Amino acid sequence: MRNPQPCGLIDVTEVGDPHPKFAAPEADLRTDVPRYRVFKNGECIDEPTDVIKYWRDDLVAFLMGCSGSFDWALQAANVQFRVIGSYKSSIQCVPAGRFHGPMVISCRLIKNGHDAVRAVQISSRMPLTHGPPVHIGNPSDVGIRDLYHPDFYPLDPGAPQKPDEIAMYWGCGITPQTVAIESKIPFMITHKGGHMFYTDRLSEELAVL
Repeated sequence: MRNPQPCGLIDVTEVGDPHPKFAAPEADLRTDVPRYRVFKNGECIDEPTDVIKYWRDDLVAFLMGCSGSFDWALQAANVQFRVIGSYKSSIQCVPAGRFHGPMVISCRLIKNGHDAVRAVQISSRMPLTHGPPVHIGNPSDVGIRDLYHPDFYPLDPGAPQKPDEIAMYWGCGITPQTVAIESKIPFMITHKGGHMFYTDRLSEELAVL
């Protein structure tokens, strides 16, 4: 709740219940994510395709939005962009108890100024899928040394950034994993970057009208 842009909260399960009642009541969070990451004391110990053996009766699951969920809306508005990847930024999350660490952000290169304005307008309607950008412009201002070497699941960037393209950065759901590493919490299960859980809810259902 203190960091809504990287952690837009869609659903929270009951203690020990792997079924997200609001987002996808017939799903099972122990098996329905393509690949997981299991952390102990801030270290990743496994990347399984199901977490049945790791599941415990005292676990609570938090489902957070993904900025990929508003890509369709950008495309529908004829906003031209390309996704470059995700980076550990120099932007620090608001601490909560022992939880602290840097925000992970994703970068899209937007074709021109007009499309950049539309991208802000469209993404601002979708706060649960990261909302508006957290930064626009120079990557070094948010601690990114090399735009073409993302820290997480790099994509093929294609041609170098063109003079009229604008770099825009959104909060990313990989942020809790960096917090786990920084905070060294005893145990946590997350999705692996690029292996998201699909809910039953349409992005437009969660948008601000």
